[in-house]
Amino acid sequence: MTHYSLLIGAGGWFPTSATGGTVTTEDISGIDYKVHTFTSSGTLTISSAGSQANVEAFLWGGGGGIGGFTDTVGDPGRGGRNGGSGGGGAYVRNLALSVNDEDLNICVGGAGGAGTKGANTNGGAGGAGVDISGTDYYFGATGAHGTVPFSGGGGGGGGASAIIRSTTGLMVASGAGGGGGNERKSAAGNGGGGNLDGTSGAGGSGGSAGASSDTNGAQGQIAAHSVAGSGGGGVNGGGGGTSPGGDFVGAGAGGGGTSTTGTGSGTAVVNGVTSSGNDAGTPGDDSYTSYNSSGTYGKGGGGGNGPTVAGATGGLVVVRYPIEFPG
Repeated sequence: MTHYSLLIGAGGWFPTSATGGTVTTEDISGIDYKVHTFTSSGTLTISSAGSQANVEAFLWGGGGGIGGFTDTVGDPGRGGRNGGSGGGGAYVRNLALSVNDEDLNICVGGAGGAGTKGANTNGGAGGAGVDISGTDYYFGATGAHGTVPFSGGGGGGGGASAIIRSTTGLMVASGAGGGGGNERKSAAGNGGGGNLDGTSGAGGSGGSAGASSDTNGAQGQIAAHSVAGSGGGGVNGGGGGTSPGGDFVGAGAGGGGTSTTGTGSGTAVVNGVTSSGNDAGTPGDDSYTSYNSSGTYGKGGGGGNGPTVAGATGGLVVVRYPIEFPG
C-alpha cells in the first residue's frame, strides 16, 4: 500500500505519474510498481517524472513472417515445398531509462506477413512500425517475389518495437527477418532472429544484419527464381536475403535489424532465435521478468505449407516504475 504523505516527508521522494497503455499494479519484492503494457503503438504521457526521473522498460520486437511456398497442384510431379520459418524478435531491457515530464511515442512492431505461393506472387507484408508527422519509423520491409513459375514470395520482416523521444529511438528491440522464398522442392531459408544473420537455405545465403542505412527493413531481392524474405526493422533494418539465381534452390532469409538499449543501467539485449526446419522462431527473453515468458509476443511464423501454419506475432513494450519508496 502506498503512503504518499510519509514518503514525501521522508527525504522528499515522490513517484512518477503517467498514463497510457493498459495500466496495472504489481508487487515486486514488497514494493508496488505501476506497469504500463503496450501491445500496439500508443503514447506514454508522463505528467510527473518523479524524484527518480527514470523508469524500467522491456521491449520485444515483432516476429518475422514465413516465406512463400509451392504446392503439388501448381508443381505437378515434383511435390510441394514448405516456406521458410520466420525468426523471433529481439528482446531489450533498460532498468534506468531517463524520462522527463513529456509524451513518449511507444512503437510496438507488428508481425511480418506470410509470403504466398506460385509465380509472380507478392512477398509478405512488413510488420508495422509507427508514423510520426508523415515519416515511417521501425517498419519491417515487404518480402520480394519471383518472376518464374513456382517461385513463392518471401516472408515479411517483423517491425521493431521502440520508445521514441521526438524521432530518436531511445530503445529498440528489432524485428526479425522473414523466411526466404523457395523454388519447387528446394528448402527455403529461415529468418534470423534479432541482429543475427538469416540462416542459409539450400544454396541461398542469409542477409546480413543491419545492412540498410535507415530505421526500416530492406526488401528482399526480386529475381526470376526464389526470392528472399525482407529484413526486420530496427536501428538499422536487416538486409534482405539474396536470390539463389537458379532452379531447385531455396532463397536466403533476411537478417534481423540491430538492437540497442540506449543509456542507463541494467541494460541487456537478447537476440531472437533462428528457427530450424519448420519450427517457429523464438523471441529473445531473460529471467528478469515474466511478461513474455510464454513467448506469445515476437514469435516468428512457423514454416510449412502456407497459411495453415502458425503466423508470426507482434511485439510488446512494458514500462514500469515504483509508486512506493523503494528504499
